[in-house]
Amino acid sequence: MFPDPLRIHYLVVLADDALEDASPFQGFGPSWPNLIWAFELLAQLPADVLEPSHSIEGVIAQRMGGMRQLLWSPLSISPLERSESKELGFFVVLLSSNPDVTERVSAWMAMQPTSMLHVPLDASKGSTEASAFSPDVLRAYCRKVLEERGQELSQARREAVKSALDNWNNLETKPIDLKAWSHNITLPNHMVLARAHLEARDPESFHGKSEDEYTKVILDSVKAVEAVREEVGYRGFHRMSLIHPSLYLVEPAFYRHAYSRFRPATPVDRETGAVLRLMQTQRTLFIETDAKVVKGLLNSAAAQHVLAIRQQDLNIFTAAIGLKAAQTCSAVMRLSPGVNHVFPLLGNYARNIRAGNAGRLKTPRLFHLLQKQLADAVSQDRLKLIAEIGGPIKIISDAPIEWLPIDGLPLMLRLDCSRICSTPGNVLLAQLAMSEPVTISPDEIRRVLVISSFKDDDPLRNLLVGALNAISQQWLGKVEVKTQRVSSRAEFVDALNRSDAPILIFDGHGRGNSETGVATLRIGDENVDVWHLRGEARIPPIVILSACDTHGIDASSHATVGTGFLAAGAQTVLATMLPVGGMASASFVARLIYRLADFIPAALKANKRVLNWTEIISGMQRMLLASEILDGLVGPLERPPSPRAKIQSEANMHINTGDPEWFEWLLETIAKHRNESMEAVLGRANSIIARSEAIRYIQLGNPENILIDDGSIRDIFVPEDVQKMLVEG
Repeated sequence: MFPDPLRIHYLVVLADDALEDASPFQGFGPSWPNLIWAFELLAQLPADVLEPSHSIEGVIAQRMGGMRQLLWSPLSISPLERSESKELGFFVVLLSSNPDVTERVSAWMAMQPTSMLHVPLDASKGSTEASAFSPDVLRAYCRKVLEERGQELSQARREAVKSALDNWNNLETKPIDLKAWSHNITLPNHMVLARAHLEARDPESFHGKSEDEYTKVILDSVKAVEAVREEVGYRGFHRMSLIHPSLYLVEPAFYRHAYSRFRPATPVDRETGAVLRLMQTQRTLFIETDAKVVKGLLNSAAAQHVLAIRQQDLNIFTAAIGLKAAQTCSAVMRLSPGVNHVFPLLGNYARNIRAGNAGRLKTPRLFHLLQKQLADAVSQDRLKLIAEIGGPIKIISDAPIEWLPIDGLPLMLRLDCSRICSTPGNVLLAQLAMSEPVTISPDEIRRVLVISSFKDDDPLRNLLVGALNAISQQWLGKVEVKTQRVSSRAEFVDALNRSDAPILIFDGHGRGNSETGVATLRIGDENVDVWHLRGEARIPPIVILSACDTHGIDASSHATVGTGFLAAGAQTVLATMLPVGGMASASFVARLIYRLADFIPAALKANKRVLNWTEIISGMQRMLLASEILDGLVGPLERPPSPRAKIQSEANMHINTGDPEWFEWLLETIAKHRNESMEAVLGRANSIIARSEAIRYIQLGNPENILIDDGSIRDIFVPEDVQKMLVEG
């Protein structure tokens, strides 16, 4: 996918917030509460100077494919002051709220050689305050920049910008038949609709009287966005970018430790403790007001302060997700606080898995209870709509929504999905701002760095090498695998910095944080905290963690290895929610290498579209589950033409061609082979799923932004003169 010709770089300028000043519940910096207006404004601004001259239907279609996403970045004032305007782009718009920050932005701009547009919340010298800002102000600024710097552009691009500015179209908003309920549960979808120049009717604050009312209002707004996508439809150029997640499943959360029971030390704290406990134990969106708690809240400034902090967190979370979803015209389905209360059951399930064969008989029951609790919290109405809309799905939550049962399968195996965690808030915002696609050629993505940190006497040391050697004839000469043994943190950092491979596979031990604050990787005799690698080590865009508990479901805090790699700069991380078997994880990685060698080029040729990393990994997980079910119900893999080999081959074909009913086909085929009923086979398959390795891997970050493209699709859909302008411009 090629970039839009002339992007507008929007910078949200923050104070120099200290990490320790972040909100105690979800970890948002203190600058963000006063910048919520910036999210809502950005959601209505063009991604580039050409966009307002195009039809809104065409622009929405591009957005659905991840094109024309906003180039926006949060940036603290001190790093901005160390920058030069030309480093930031051609068209630069800065937004600020803090008075001191606003003054410093104005002073910095006065010393720069190029024009920028400053939009502060309140008036400042040389700026246009937010209340006076309009599309016409932005258009006038773009004209000014073109006059001052137009000679820096190629003639073709200069003429394209001039024509776009002359034909800039400020579209009128069209009304739609949707009640404009004002509430955080609907705000993201109203932001999506506003970016599509659509407006709901009869604005009114929402105060639901039952959980069903909350659910109905949420689903009505989701359906309104989905109707826009259906009306626009899929276009041929989506083969160059693919459809971005059409549905976001979201639920805010507390830091894990913030769910611990508050024990007031003095009588003064009792009202605050009651309010905090109410927030900690909330399981539904509808809350019946407790008169005693309300009285305490009215009489306690401290309790009101606690409630205000949490409300600010929720407002930031909601507006930021609304901005993200608006850029791809995606619907946002708010879930329920009940999903955050599965963690005690998660702990039981995790301990059962770690017990190995000793707890094997209990595993399916615990997993079924876990799925039921998730499903009950989400509600059958939401589950039905999720299944109707289909994938891909984006999850923003701390709870394992990937295990939500959808038509008999965990969501992660039924539909392509990836996730960003709700905590910590600052990492969440950084991930939501990460919209730039990374396009990698099939040749480039077949360069892999494997870093192994096992000690010499570790029995797992050579399992991955052995698994790769066992299938070497299938990938040797097609995939460049460089294996580096490390025995210290310094060697690990050095190995990262000496490689430019787009894929890192870490083969070693993970030390989860179910009982400690920070999860680590075990390298030699050191427990390495990957959160501190940012700025010290080059982190590839794709990280695969072949280690246990790198994003543990029973982690005691947000500080997992997987999230740490995202914070350090990775685009996506494949992490593990539970312990993984040594042989199983080695086989999984070997399967990935084989997939890079043969599947990617074959799929590009057969499908005549690009691929993205989400589907690469999701397909692998489905094939892994198919293998596990066949191992358990048919027998070990044998050479063709054995029944097992035939079923495996056909199952892989169903999966790789995108058959949504591959699972049902597999069970029907096994039932015929075993001469058993579907009900009996499904029961056995569910027991295998509960113990499977396939459900233990989780895609973190933004894998949908990693596109694998051999260049052939562009020749079909992009006119030659446009390609020439892009190259020259």
